[in-house]
Amino acid sequence: MKLKEIVWNDSSKKAFLDYLVTHGNYEKQAWTRKILNTQLDVLAVPTKTMHTMASEIYRGDYAAFLSLKLYDCYECIALNGMIISKIKDFDEMVGYLKEYTKVMENWAHCDLLTFTIAAENEVRFRELAVEFIQSTRVFERRLGLFIHLHLIRNPTYVEAAFDVLTMLEDEEAYYVIMMAGWLLSECIIRYQEASLEKLNVLSINPKIVNKGIQKCRESRRLSEEVKTLLLDYKEKLKNGIK
Repeated sequence: MKLKEIVWNDSSKKAFLDYLVTHGNYEKQAWTRKILNTQLDVLAVPTKTMHTMASEIYRGDYAAFLSLKLYDCYECIALNGMIISKIKDFDEMVGYLKEYTKVMENWAHCDLLTFTIAAENEVRFRELAVEFIQSTRVFERRLGLFIHLHLIRNPTYVEAAFDVLTMLEDEEAYYVIMMAGWLLSECIIRYQEASLEKLNVLSINPKIVNKGIQKCRESRRLSEEVKTLLLDYKEKLKNGIK
C-alpha cells in the first residue's frame, strides 16, 4: 500500500485499517496490551513499522489523514501522534497536538513522539510544555516533561527543567513520576555539577529524586564514583538530611 499517494477518505480509511491489521502479531497482542497498560484494542504492529508508515503518510496528504481521526486502536492513535510531531510549522503542529492529547491513553502515546525543536521555536516549546505540566490529565503532564527531555539537549534549558520538577512536589501519578525521574537523571548525566548543586538546594518530590537516582545508577554514562555519591544522597534524603 503506497501510503504517500493515497487520497484519504472513508473508502481509503477502511482499506488502511485492513492493511494495518496485516502488520499485527496476534501472538504478541496480550503481552503488548499488558506492557502498555491499555484498554484499547492492540494489533501489536512493530514500532519500527509504525514509524515507517507515519513517515510515508507525512510525505503525502497528512492533513487529510489526520482529519479522519482514526482512533480505532492503540496503533491508530500512535500513528496520529507520530505524524503530528513531524509537522514543522509550530502553530499547525500545536493545533493538532492539543487534539491528540485528548485521546492519548497510555505512556507510549507520549514516548513515541519525535519532536524537532529548533532554535527559533525553543521558547514556544518550553511554554507549551509548562502548559501541559499544569494539566489535570496524567499523560499531558508526562508529555510536558517529555518535551523538556528534548529541550535539555541545549544546556540553557537545564534551569527550566528543574523549575518544572519543583512544580511536581505533590505529584503521585506513576507515569508522571517515571518521566520526571527520567528527566532528572538526564540532567544529572549531561550536566553533573550544575544538577547536583540543584539537588542540594531545591525541594523536589522525593519519589522523583529516588526514581532519577535509580535511573542514574542503571546508566553506563556515569562513573561509579558519581553513582556512589548519588546513593549517599538518597540515604540522606530518606533520613531527611540534605
